[in-house]
Amino acid sequence: MGVDSLSTALQSLQSDRPDVIGEGLEYLRAKMDALPEAELRGAVEEVCALFYVDTAERPELQPLLDRAVGLLAAQSPRVVAQLLDLMKGSDIKSHLYLARTLGAIGRAALPALRRVIATEDPYSRSFALFAVGKIHDAAVREALPEVVGSLMHPDKEVRDSAARTLGKIAEVLPAGELAADRRTEIFDVLFRALSDAQPAVRAKAVRSLGKLARFGYLQAAQGERVRLAVLRILGRDEAHEWDRAFIVRREAEEALLYLEARA
Repeated sequence: MGVDSLSTALQSLQSDRPDVIGEGLEYLRAKMDALPEAELRGAVEEVCALFYVDTAERPELQPLLDRAVGLLAAQSPRVVAQLLDLMKGSDIKSHLYLARTLGAIGRAALPALRRVIATEDPYSRSFALFAVGKIHDAAVREALPEVVGSLMHPDKEVRDSAARTLGKIAEVLPAGELAADRRTEIFDVLFRALSDAQPAVRAKAVRSLGKLARFGYLQAAQGERVRLAVLRILGRDEAHEWDRAFIVRREAEEALLYLEARA
């Protein structure tokens, strides 16, 4: 298929052949900036349809999906609202790529993501939290109120995503750029989450507390509290009653490495 127009480019994205899909993406890369809104929406929808591909079955398409993420992210902020809208009917495969795309867009996507976290259904909130965790920009500090508040949400997936995202924020936002009371607030909600009824939430909380230690977020007393909690989780304290969930103990082992390195 010769790709020489928008229509043939969009048709090429429906091919099973990587080379044909690649031609379509290359055409769109060169032309999308100039597309009017209606045609841009159609192109975005076709590109996002690639995100439903199961790369476990079609690993040769993985580089093309990565290119699609970059192609869409380059259209920031024109595509943010549409990406969020497409999320509502997506499956988990598409979900993850849409989150990557919004993360690549970065700070331009933050206002919309914050609104979703604050107002939408649990599935959408979890998605938005995951996307915030993909943003590699110190501007993520703006979303801290919504992320911190989500750790007290009744839905376990929302709490899971929030616990993970706080650790991801610590990776990109230097501790010195946050006031001490804000760092304490992050510590407090994660430490409380160590008692969550859901193992996945406890595991993410342990992981993120380890990242707080790794990136200098913890005061000495806080670090000691985390160390004692980790030893309890691993059954290495006087009670010898470890957390029964392996995923929590596995994360605790890694967090202990960070704590010992900081000490």
